[in-house]
Amino acid sequence: MAVVRMAGVSLVGPRDEIEAMALGLLKAGDFEPMSPEVMLSGGRLSSRIRTPQSNRWDVLLEKLERLRGLAGTPAPGRRALDGASGVPFPDNSFSDVSFSEISFSKLEERVNRLSRLAEVWRARLEHLRMEYGRCRAMLEFARALEALGLPPSLLASSPCCRVVLGSLTGENWQRLREIASAAPVLLLPLFENEGRTTVAAFCEASYSAAFEKLLAGVHMRVFETAMRELAAGGGAQLSDRLDFLEAEIGRCRDMPTLYTGENRFELERLYGVVYAMQRVYSLCRMGGEFGDMAVVSGWMPEEACGELRALAGREAPHTVVLTEDGASLESKGSELPTLLRNAPVARRFQEIVRLYSLPSYSELDPTLVVSVSFCLFFGFMFGDVGHGLALILGTWLMERRGWMGRALASVMKVAGASAVLFGILYGSVFGSEELIPPLWISPMKHVDTLLPVAVGVGIAFLSLGILLRIRSLARRREWGEALFSPEGVTGLAFYWLALAFGVLSLEGTLAPWESRIFIAVLALLFCAMLLGNVLARSMFRGESVDEGGVVHLFSVFHALLNFISNTASFVRLAAFALNHAGLCAAVFMLGQMVERVPGGKVFHALVLVAGHIVIIGLEGLIVFIQTLRLEYYEFFGKFYHGGGREFRPVLWRRSAQERGRAD
Repeated sequence: MAVVRMAGVSLVGPRDEIEAMALGLLKAGDFEPMSPEVMLSGGRLSSRIRTPQSNRWDVLLEKLERLRGLAGTPAPGRRALDGASGVPFPDNSFSDVSFSEISFSKLEERVNRLSRLAEVWRARLEHLRMEYGRCRAMLEFARALEALGLPPSLLASSPCCRVVLGSLTGENWQRLREIASAAPVLLLPLFENEGRTTVAAFCEASYSAAFEKLLAGVHMRVFETAMRELAAGGGAQLSDRLDFLEAEIGRCRDMPTLYTGENRFELERLYGVVYAMQRVYSLCRMGGEFGDMAVVSGWMPEEACGELRALAGREAPHTVVLTEDGASLESKGSELPTLLRNAPVARRFQEIVRLYSLPSYSELDPTLVVSVSFCLFFGFMFGDVGHGLALILGTWLMERRGWMGRALASVMKVAGASAVLFGILYGSVFGSEELIPPLWISPMKHVDTLLPVAVGVGIAFLSLGILLRIRSLARRREWGEALFSPEGVTGLAFYWLALAFGVLSLEGTLAPWESRIFIAVLALLFCAMLLGNVLARSMFRGESVDEGGVVHLFSVFHALLNFISNTASFVRLAAFALNHAGLCAAVFMLGQMVERVPGGKVFHALVLVAGHIVIIGLEGLIVFIQTLRLEYYEFFGKFYHGGGREFRPVLWRRSAQERGRAD
């Protein structure tokens, strides 16, 4: 229904033309690379192709992004792929550059020069921060001693006491405090800055060796010369020194931003070229090279092949475009990727199908049927105007707060709208059937109508599943299975005739001779199903049958029992509709019971609010699960296998996995 027809494509031509074509494919976003061996298997080129093992542009791009991170500037924003990506499309300033003119060695030299400059800034900033921490530690320690009336030089030069100034992380500071409580060590915290705690640690001179091991164990950054400077009276100008260091740190921190601002256009162009080449080689990584030529193969929608040939005519006149339709490649044993394309409303329910399994390439996509049936089943069981609106509002709030994914939230909003529609049909608003008149029936008052309708919906839905299975078998030209299996034409005819015979017999409208005709036809269809293997082998000689006789006999009886159990399973539609009405009635009764106690109106309101919240949350979840069961077991079990592989094109914007590998 919505599985896009795919084609295998190979581009063979000069390397610079292939790179230009790859850039166009990245912008289109509909090309998934594959090994050239799939398309060129057995050809004369296949033995000469060598495949690159890594993308050498990854390192250059990573260095440029580190420079951007150090400067605190976002990625260049020209023609962004979307409002949040910040990734530039190749624009006119890039399209005038020929790929043959791009030299990796020259670009690598420029990027390495920038990277070395960034390392100098980083090292300078780190040195200034360490010096600032050392000087501030000396100043704070001197002030603490002066507050006690002790000159810093006296304690710093004492032969009986060992004093160390240093900083460590907050976690290691807690560890040091725990260890020091059981050791002859005194700790004096001085200040905290950027997640690190600066402390003064004291111990006896005889404990110095163990003291050094202790500090090394908690990774304390020791200011080696601090105490010697204090002993020599070097703390007099510390305040001026700190002011100078603060100014230097600010200038050094702003230096990358100033540099990138002054050289913005040059750096944006450099980043754009490196980013483009990184994406081009990501697409070409599964391709290959032979001499001065290159080859890239991949999957793409058949409808896009015409645009690819037009692009080749404009950008790559010496490149050969080879295509082969997906059906031909699938017959050779290739596993084609699955790309689903549905209408916007139905697209919301693709995730419901994915939860079960993605359809394989040659399989029918049930998304459209699921989008209709899911709303029908959910609304049938949870029909209430107030509860449906509350479900929509609750879903919207959870999506806004990030508690629910966008795909699931979209499904729940549509399900809530379906509950509102059925609530209007039932005349139910928060369980009350007095506010609006029902447009159809009231579940509690018309059970005799609700139950047959639920079973009728189940019969139609099961029949649709069997019809889709027959169509799938016909597409694979498995005619024997399509005609004579219990879930084929013969089984469907048996199911319908058995239902008609049962209904007419209960009504007592069948004459004896009509009953005998029904029984005879049912017996004939049953025998056809039992002898289905023999009939298929004799009528369609090219069709093989794997099942043995005994296995086939049991599978026929199992399928007939499934007809009964699957049909009865749809009674749950009526049962949960009645359950919903009953729970609401119980909430109203509880509210009336507590209304007689002091403050009864308040308790009445609280019971109503709490009861309806429980109904919306708990019963809504149960109905959602039951709806999935009807879809997956009763419907998908008839015709759907899944097991497809998702179509994953290489896009202009890097995926989270690619960024993670780079980091």
